[in-house]
Parts: sequence; C-alpha cells; structure tokens
Amino acid sequence: MRIDTPIASRNLSLWPAFGLSLGVTVAVGLARFAYALLLPAMRENLHWSYAIAGALNTANALGYVGGAVFAYWLLRHVRPNQLFIFGLLLTCGAVFVTGLSPSLLWLTATRGVAGIGAAWVFACGGALVAARYQASPTLRRVATGLYFAGAGIGIAISGVVVNPIIAAMGNKGWPDAWLALGIVAVLASLWPMREASGIGGEANTVSRDALPLGGLMPSLLAYFLFACGYIVYMTFIFAWIQAQGLSWQFGTVAWIVLGLGVAGSPFAWRRALDAWNPAITLAASCTLTLAGALLPIFLASAPSILISTGLFGLGIFIAPSAVAVLVHRTMPAPQWAKGITIFTVVFSVGQAVGPMMAGRVADAFSLQASLILGAVLLAIASMTALIGYRDIPLREGIAINETGATNLCPTLSDND
Repeated sequence: MRIDTPIASRNLSLWPAFGLSLGVTVAVGLARFAYALLLPAMRENLHWSYAIAGALNTANALGYVGGAVFAYWLLRHVRPNQLFIFGLLLTCGAVFVTGLSPSLLWLTATRGVAGIGAAWVFACGGALVAARYQASPTLRRVATGLYFAGAGIGIAISGVVVNPIIAAMGNKGWPDAWLALGIVAVLASLWPMREASGIGGEANTVSRDALPLGGLMPSLLAYFLFACGYIVYMTFIFAWIQAQGLSWQFGTVAWIVLGLGVAGSPFAWRRALDAWNPAITLAASCTLTLAGALLPIFLASAPSILISTGLFGLGIFIAPSAVAVLVHRTMPAPQWAKGITIFTVVFSVGQAVGPMMAGRVADAFSLQASLILGAVLLAIASMTALIGYRDIPLREGIAINETGATNLCPTLSDND
C-alpha cells in the first residue's frame, strides 16, 4: 500500500519503524561495527599494524563521507526512499564480497563502498521514519529512536555470527565470516526495502531549498566530536578485551550486551526524545557514552567491561536520534532528509578521523591510550552540545488530524 498522505495516528504502530530499523542493522551493525570483531583475526592473519587496521575503518568512514556528500546532491533529484533502497543494495553487495581477497586494496575498496551505501541508508531512513509517522509527532520521536537502535540488532547478530566462525576456523576464517555477514545482510534488507517503497508524503519529496542552519553550529560540532570519540571505542574495544586475556566467549557476551543496550535505548530515552530540548538530549547521550568508555580504563575487570558495554550501548544511538529530532523541529518536512544528511556529513568526517588517530596512538603507546583519547573527545562533545542550546529556533510539534488539516500543538500526549 502506498502512503501518499500521513496516516491517522490511531492506525499507527511501531512495527513499520522496526522494519525500517533493519536497514540500520545492515548498514551500521553488520557493515560497520562487525569489523571490530574481525579486526583481531584479520590483523594477525594479514600481519597488520594497528595503524593499518584503523585505516581500514577510516576507508569505511571516508566512503561514508563521500556517500553523505553525494546524497546531499542526489536528494535534489531523487526521493529519499529510492536512495535508501539503493544504499541497502550497495551495502549488502559490498559486505558479501569483502572476504573474496586478502588484498589491502580490495579490502579498502569494499569497506569504502559499504560506507557509501550506509550513509544513504542512515541519512534517508531517518526522514522516512518521520514521513511514516508524520501524523503523530510524539510517536514519531520514539519511532526515530527505534529506527537508529536497529544497529543494536546488527551488533548482537554479528557477535553470534562472527565469533563462533573465528573460534572454529582460527584467524584464517575471517573471509568466511564476511560471507556469513553478507548472507545475513541480504536477508535483513528485505523488510526495510519493502517498507520504504510504500512511503510517500512531504518528507519523501525532492527538495532544492537552502537549509536553515541558524543556531545549529554547536550541535554540528558536538556531533563531529562525538563521532571522533565513539568510533575509537567501537573499533578497538574487542581487541582490547582480547588483550586482557579474556575469552572469545566473554567477548561475544560483551558484544551482545552492547547490542541489547542499543536496542533498548529508545525506550529508556523515550521521555527525553519527546520532551527535552534535542541539544540537551545530545549532550546527555554523549555523557552516558563517555561513562561507558571510561569504565574499562579505570576498572579492567569482566564485570566492569559488561557494565561499560551496556552503558555505551544505551547512549550511542541516542545521539543520532537526538539529531534527527533536532532536524524535525527546526526544518520543514521536505528538508528533513537533506538536514539529516548535513549532520551525517559532519558525523562521517569524525568517523574517518577517529580510527586513524586512535590507531597511531595505540601503536605509539597502547590500546588503553587510544581508549582514553576517545573518552576525551566524548567529554568535549558533551560540553559543546550545550553551547547556545536555548537559542535554537525549535518549532512546536505538528499534529495532523484525520482530515489532513495541520494544527500547531504546544504539548502532545502519547494518545495524539
């Protein structure tokens, strides 16, 4: 069924948001974060330094940068749902063929292509969720959080898929692990592509207007710093766990705890996403992520690592959720996809810088030193997000009644 106008809120459920969230499962959980699980095996088998291992994640991040920049131009000519679907196809293909060659050039290329597709999925999907739930701003905010939390499903699945393969086959089993991830990615993409193809409305239209970015510069900078910091933890935490002499089984449990934290985060943060200033929500998510990053630095024990991954998971994807809500509340619906894309460009540059810096720090000092670097960046991001937050020109929530008329509502309940 095609949705060309917003649906009355009483007919909405969170299942469409969950279906779309599987796009993030593929683009982020499988295509990006699963590399952290494969990094130790690939590094040992291919005789890499930490700098090279970090550079491969930087290649993925640079692809993400290129994809985000290109998306901003493409969205002047194609609808967000079309770019979302093509991004999923590109990502699945890249993950599926990553393990076909041990060549550093090949691996760099496939990681880069996966980054391009992931950027299109990540940016456009947030606008598609907003379009799907345009009739209910309150439900739209938790649906936005649920969409980005789809990464948690991918994180948990990658732990279940990758670690047993490496445990059974040794370090040389990394190509088979990539193949398995590719198969899972293809299967997980079916529902979000079907869901995206039926979405219309204002937020799924082509826009050529300039974006109103007044008051958003501190949030853009904070999002950049957050990207620099969080990706350090996500790239090297599994290698750090192994360096502590802990088993791969424990590493799998820690990774699944991280994924479950991400998956549950939109419900834990529902009130914040609905009622708080989005800049404050962004700062709070950076702070919680910082708490998770600091724990293993000061308490290198199994229980503290599990608490660390849980806290990190609860905070990490609330940052993009807060940014998406910020865009929804400062820009008109036709510009939502382009607005989220601008933030995605800034975010992707941070993701490119973080792993390279952290890899060099790890080679020169230690993995723990690289984790400290990530924590410092997260602390600065948290403070930056609060600069001038009262000056952000937030619009009131918009409710659309069953006849299609639009009403401005200063407050909205869950039953709007």
